[in-house]
Amino acid sequence: MGYLAACAIALVLLLAPAPSLAAGQPLTQKLTVLADAGGGEASYYLGMLYHLGMDGVAKDPRKAVALFKQAADRNDPLGAYKYGCYFDGQGEGMVEPDAKLALRYKLIAAEAGYALAQEDVATHLFADGNKMDSLKWLEKAAAQGSPNALMALGGLYAGLAPSGAPAVTPDRGRGYAYLLMAARGVPEMKAALEPELAKLTPAERKRAKTLEANWAPRPTALTLKVFQGFKPAERLAAATLKP
Repeated sequence: MGYLAACAIALVLLLAPAPSLAAGQPLTQKLTVLADAGGGEASYYLGMLYHLGMDGVAKDPRKAVALFKQAADRNDPLGAYKYGCYFDGQGEGMVEPDAKLALRYKLIAAEAGYALAQEDVATHLFADGNKMDSLKWLEKAAAQGSPNALMALGGLYAGLAPSGAPAVTPDRGRGYAYLLMAARGVPEMKAALEPELAKLTPAERKRAKTLEANWAPRPTALTLKVFQGFKPAERLAAATLKP
């Protein structure tokens, strides 16, 4: 949640009587109270409930996109990302596709540290011909452990990328290190890489394996938050609303 949005919620709750909520009240209802009070994070999670059709509500794409826009307007980065997804074609018929608006909203989430948004921004910038900035965002996503970004960088440095890709100084050891990082936890992929590693020089092979062995992903708090599902929404409701 943005700092200003958090302050707005706190002010509303201080000046108004605390809502009365039953212990077993649905999360949807709790988030509605917070969203109505001006909470961007609550608007995002409420939008996700309508997007997925969970917690006793039916899927409602129109309500979901309206809530994501509301969250974006209230400076919630995940809300901005989801709203940007609609301009990239998600939820056909909800909004007119618009690559510039998709990039604008996804860039908010990318700058806030969301790995998937960083991948998407890299894709948009590459399509726009801005290859160096595209590479920058790929590297940010890869540092968080994004398999797609790691594979893309691996292909670039190993000389496996198609023509027109961002220009980098060839470094097969580094390239295959990225590919090995992407293959962590995927035995089939790692096995498929072994014949390719055997084609490297001994120095390149050693460099690849050393870089991979010493690397650890560094996901941001925002990226980790996404993997927690609705737990942050439950914590938000529990911390903000009094029974």
